[in-house]
Amino acid sequence: MRRKFVYLAILLGIALTSWIYWKSNVGNNSLVFFKSKNYIIKDIQIKPSSFSCKRHPFLIILVTSYVGHVELRSAHRRAMPSDMLRQMNTSRVFLLAQIPAKEKYITQSAIKDESDEFGDILQGTFTENYRNLTYKHLMGLQWASINCAKSKFILKVDDDTVFNLEKTYQLLKTLDHSSNFFMGYMLNNTKPKRNKENKWYVTWNEYSRTEYPPYLSGWYYITTPGAAAMVSEEAIYHPYFWIDDIFVTGILTEALDIKLRQLPDNYWLEYYELLECCLKDMIKKSIKCDYVLGPNGGRNNLIVEFNNALRNCSSWQNCKPRTEKQSLNKVCVAYKQRTIFSDGGKAEVRSIRLL
Repeated sequence: MRRKFVYLAILLGIALTSWIYWKSNVGNNSLVFFKSKNYIIKDIQIKPSSFSCKRHPFLIILVTSYVGHVELRSAHRRAMPSDMLRQMNTSRVFLLAQIPAKEKYITQSAIKDESDEFGDILQGTFTENYRNLTYKHLMGLQWASINCAKSKFILKVDDDTVFNLEKTYQLLKTLDHSSNFFMGYMLNNTKPKRNKENKWYVTWNEYSRTEYPPYLSGWYYITTPGAAAMVSEEAIYHPYFWIDDIFVTGILTEALDIKLRQLPDNYWLEYYELLECCLKDMIKKSIKCDYVLGPNGGRNNLIVEFNNALRNCSSWQNCKPRTEKQSLNKVCVAYKQRTIFSDGGKAEVRSIRLL
């Protein structure tokens, strides 16, 4: 009888413990769901095969790329070849997701072949979709913070961003890699889109505040493996938010009290047409283009042409500084539907005027 009583007491204790645990987690369903979905470092289909941060520890470049953008990835590799990366103690990884059902021009076997040839593909098991970009973004940061923990810096870019690695490298050498920071193009006082017709429409359930915290454009920003680890770990304590640059560089950095830094003045070109003007002036007029990044405007090869022209200016030493009379906002007037640093929304046609 005493033994039966002990067994019954144990069973009641287990039941009571389970009930208390269940009740304590009722209010945290979104947290548990986010933990199970967002620990995507374990859900990787393809890992970089020939990658070593130990050999090239200065910088790891994470390139967010749509799985079907084979030509864009090729352009990045031609603009910044592996030999050049090795000389600069730099490695590069392209972040991909699974091929969506509607995609007819790429196969998983082709992605596997690309990975086998270049060894620079990191592919998650979630499907390509703009509402899954946060998964891809965090996958890259989490993977880099673990596998490249001894690297000094992380550069995160999108595959349709044109940038110059040499000038990026010059900036990085002036920064303190021992501190945790995020540096990029900062956006302030941005409000959620509440119009249901807008592609970037955000419900009050998804985001209940009237304004986003300051955040960085995801097109190009610099951080450290330490800061990347912090935001990756912090992410599991927040409900999933699908606008990745706002979530990663805004909501998470605010929660961690990581200060955002602005890139230097005259570092970027906001419109594709301005980058085209800067490129043509380098080629035809031997006028220096001191800007570091801008959009490719749908021209896959622009990153190759831009970097080749910059290198020619440097090696030939024949390019002159741009004068005030030759400033791009005076000599290059064009129309563009959207700035690369906007937070989405309906297109707007405007005349280019740089302040």
